[in-house]
Order: sequence, then structure tokens, then C-alpha cells
Amino acid sequence: PGANDPIETAIRFAAESDLQILQSRPNKHEVPGYKVTGFVPFNPNTKMSNATVIDNSSNEVFRVAKGAPQVIIKLVGGNDDAVHAVNSLAARGLRALGIARTVPGDLETYDLVGMITLLDPPRPDSAETIRRCREYGVEVKMITGDQLIIAKEVAQRLGMNRVILDAGYLVDPEKSDEEVTKNCERADGFAQVIPEHKYRVVELLQKRGLLVGMTGDGVNDAPALKKANVGIAVHGCTDAARSAADIVLLAPGLSTIVDGITTSRAIFQRMRSYALYRITSTVHFLMFFFFITLIEDWTMRAILLILIALLNDGATLVISVDNAKISERPDKWRLGQLITLSIVLGTLLTGASFAHFYIAKEVFHMSLEEIETIMYLHISSCPHFVIFSTRLSGYFWENIPSPIFIIAVLGTQVFAMLISIYGLLTPAIGWAWGISIISISLGYFVFLDFVKVMLFRYWSFELTAKLWPSKSRKNKLLNRKADAITKAK
Repeated sequence: PGANDPIETAIRFAAESDLQILQSRPNKHEVPGYKVTGFVPFNPNTKMSNATVIDNSSNEVFRVAKGAPQVIIKLVGGNDDAVHAVNSLAARGLRALGIARTVPGDLETYDLVGMITLLDPPRPDSAETIRRCREYGVEVKMITGDQLIIAKEVAQRLGMNRVILDAGYLVDPEKSDEEVTKNCERADGFAQVIPEHKYRVVELLQKRGLLVGMTGDGVNDAPALKKANVGIAVHGCTDAARSAADIVLLAPGLSTIVDGITTSRAIFQRMRSYALYRITSTVHFLMFFFFITLIEDWTMRAILLILIALLNDGATLVISVDNAKISERPDKWRLGQLITLSIVLGTLLTGASFAHFYIAKEVFHMSLEEIETIMYLHISSCPHFVIFSTRLSGYFWENIPSPIFIIAVLGTQVFAMLISIYGLLTPAIGWAWGISIISISLGYFVFLDFVKVMLFRYWSFELTAKLWPSKSRKNKLLNRKADAITKAK
């Protein structure tokens, strides 16, 4: 019955629809008057399949070959008319398969029978998926076994550039690995590939330090799927592709990939937001209580410390449902930046805490019990409002938090303010002090947000290489500059 793939199914359906002899046959697995005695399925390396057939009426044995047009044309010894026909079809985006059979009495010499034309358009969502991937900083490259001219036509229909390389370039012995790698990175796609070429493309891009995702559905894609940083087996894939892949798409089409990109970046943003806020709070908490204990021999009651921890932890749980801002470029952990910013923000918060303590003690001459309430409300609110800033790398107003996030954060601080004003667990300080401390905390959070934006804006690998000039950083910086100059050219 033939292979179970869309192209073979389409060919069999067309033959059965047009040929009367195939419509009335009793056995769907046979062609009346002929017997197949040998069959070699399609081989991606030779790009053809062939069968050995006996004509029952004359007992003549002959072979039939079907495959890529350039392979079949070469098999028959060349045919200029066929080449022109294939190129004409390819210019219109139509694929062609060549058919040849052996001449009578010679099983090695083939004659061209004709061409089968196929319209194999991209998936309807492919162009939109590619466009959205580019918006998120993901470069898309097309890898196809089709002819170069077809690949260029399909690339144009998908909104891609037409810089398509022939697969032979990837294994050209006259080209250095460095030259092949650079052109591989610049190319928009590759045509007339075999499985080894797919693996080679992934390998070359990874050597450039790029994270590579690969999509595929067949056995031939399995090596490249396994090699890629993220192998993605599409809907309806073979078992081999599914086993080699890291992700298996259960829905048809490729748009699910974009959903995966946005979801993963939202998760990353929330993780970074929580890490930055939590490290900043810890730095502030430890620095202030360490130094105030040494300098003033002052401590806060355990019940208030526990209350601060409970309220803050309860509010930070809602980070998981916050409106994360999806970054336009791929994200990665910058631990040096994260720790530096946390220390800077934590130090500034510590300064604000000392200011509250000494202003209340030396300027307003508050009692130690009242100072404890003032410091409780300040330490509860001032670092906590910073969470509105740490959730973004830009200014806090660029992306509005979710309603649940706002209610949880503000609700906990309103609760802390009422406790302090009315003295439920600690001496009351009144509305004037309560409102003032909350207002100062809100204003100080705006100032810290500006500091954060400035640090994000000017932080770069070049800056870290100057501040910590290790040999590895210097070499990496030089390589990055060289790559930037090459891309500019």
C-alpha cells in the first residue's frame, strides 16, 4: 500500500481517482497485471525509493524509481527539458517528484517517465508564528529537503529573507569551519538537506554560543532534535522524534511554540522579581539589625519580627499571579547584576531605617516603646513597597500589576498601619505618625525605582569587565566586539 505519509497518500489517491484499473481492483495492495518483488523505501541520503516489478503478461522484470527531481534527472543521465520544467514549477512554489523506469532488458539504465507536481504549502499559522518569534528576539531558520529555488519561494511567502544556502555548503571541504559557521548564522534557511545536514546546522550554531531550538516530526529529525538545546517534536510526530525531543506539541501547528516562549519568560520574570525582592529585603534586615544592635543595643520584640515576616511572605506569594511583562529578548540569569542591585537597594533601605530611628529618638524624643512601633511600621512597609519596583527592569508604571497583587501588598500594609496607629500589639503612635511613615515609604520606593532603572540601564558586560578585569572577561569582551563589527559589515 505504500508509505503512510501525506505525499504518498496524495499520490495514491490521485492515481485511484483517475485510473479505472485501480478503482476496480479486488486487492488494494496490488496493481492488476503486475507484481512487486522488491521495494526499497525512501532513503533521505539518496533522496529516492525504488521497486522491482514483474509484468505478469510478459514476465518482463523492470525497476521503477521515484524521488527528488535532481536525483532522478541525474539517474537518467540528464534531461534539459526536465530541468527547465522543475525550475519553472519551483518558481511558482510547486514541488516535483521525478519518476523513472529501466529500459527493457537492462535493469541499470533508466528512462525518465515524467514528473509528479505537488502543492505543499506551509501551515496557515507558520507566517504568523515566525513573525511573533522575531518580535520576541528568536531568529527562525528554515531547513528543508526541497530544491533551493522552492526554499526561496516558500521563505518569501513566510515573510522571511531569501538568503538560503544549499546544504552542500555545510560540508564543503574548501571552506573553513569558521567561515561556514558565520554564513550559517547569517543564513535564513538551508535547502536540499539530509539528516546529517540538520545535525550539522545545530552543531555550528551552538559553536557560536547560541541556544538552538529544533522542530521536527520524523525519524530523520531525531539526531538534530537530540543535539539541540531544546528539541521540539510537533503534533503527529513519529516515536523516534518524540523520544529524542525535550518538548512534544499536542496541538497541530507551530503557534504553540510562541505560547511556550511567552509562558517561560513570564515565569522567569516572576522568579527574578521574587529573587531580587527577597535578597534586597534580607540585606536590609540583616544590615540594620546587626548595626543597630551593636551601636544602640536596641532590639525589636520577637512577636513584631514574626508579624513582619508573615505579612511580607503572605503578600509575596501573589507574585505567581502577577501581570509579568514579557521581555522582547531572551532572558538569562545575570547573578552579578542581581546581587549588586540587591546590595545597593538593601543599603539604601538600611539608611532610611537609621534615619527613621534617629529622627524619632533625637528630634522628636520619642520613647523606646514608641520607637519600636515606628520602626515596626517602617520595616514592614518600606521594603515591602519595593516589590512594585523589583517586578520590572523598567519604571514601575510601565506595566500595571494585577488587581490581586495590588490588594495583597497594600492590604498587608494597611493592616500593619492600623496595628501601629491603634496599638494592638505595641504602643500606639497615632494617625499622624502612621500616615507619615506610609507616605515616606511610598515616596522612597519611587526613589529606589529610579536607582534600579539607572543600574539596569548602565549595567553591561563591558562594565563588569572594567570593574573586575579578569583574563576570561577581557577575552570574551574582545570576541563580542569582533562579532559586533562582523555583523555590522
